[in-house]
Amino acid sequence: MTNANAVAAMVTWVGALCRGGLLMGRAEEEGAELALRLLGEEALVGLREWFAAQPAAITLRERRGAIHACIWIAHADRDVAEEEVAMLQSIVAASDLAPDAQDELLAAIDAPLDAEAIARELTQPGLRELVLALAMALAQSDHRLDPEEQSALDALAGAFGISADRAATLRARVADV
Repeated sequence: MTNANAVAAMVTWVGALCRGGLLMGRAEEEGAELALRLLGEEALVGLREWFAAQPAAITLRERRGAIHACIWIAHADRDVAEEEVAMLQSIVAASDLAPDAQDELLAAIDAPLDAEAIARELTQPGLRELVLALAMALAQSDHRLDPEEQSALDALAGAFGISADRAATLRARVADV
């Protein structure tokens, strides 16, 4: 998966989450196809149904958590390049969150939450798996995985309560995409 595809998938999923998982347009359909390959049909349907049943406050929290996870993984190698900052800014801009929430997220680009704090915001199991898989894709988009990135992915999986076996399954699916 290229860096552009990983970024596009993250942006489209953040945008779709703003509408309770409803997809609009071809780009979001491609993001859904990627999520289907990563999670499987049952988990993806469950994720959409869960979002549709949640009050706005919960979906807002989950969306913020997903974006915080994107920010955190960009910091994994301790060197956030200009293109990564631009990518994160585009994710925030595509989120349709309120201006104050967007300001909070933009500030987090310089000072990200830790994995435990992200896990408190991002609680839905299917979304946790999807975000971890997308983080894996983003980390590997330069065709190498630095030890710091692997450590960050392991910490995120641990904070999300995703077993090592399930993380390995997601990693294999990311490699196949």
